[in-house]
Amino acid sequence: MLQNSPMEEIETVLNFCQKVGLPVTLAEMGVKDDIDGKIMAVAKATCAEGETIHNMPFPVTPESVHAAILTADLLGQQWLAR
Repeated sequence: MLQNSPMEEIETVLNFCQKVGLPVTLAEMGVKDDIDGKIMAVAKATCAEGETIHNMPFPVTPESVHAAILTADLLGQQWLAR
């Protein structure tokens, strides 16, 4: 989500995950309460000084990681509803 990958690529990954039984939503991973708080905690840890996310060719913030996780969750939900 951070890299604005083409939808075709995202659908390929979602299809693969579903075929091999990997979760595609936060709920499938057991994240069902205090979702924003949990996502922000992960986003902040992801963006801590020295983390490899800073090797991305663009600035990454906890807010952008948070938004990317929420977007990925929404796309996963939409994929399952098909």
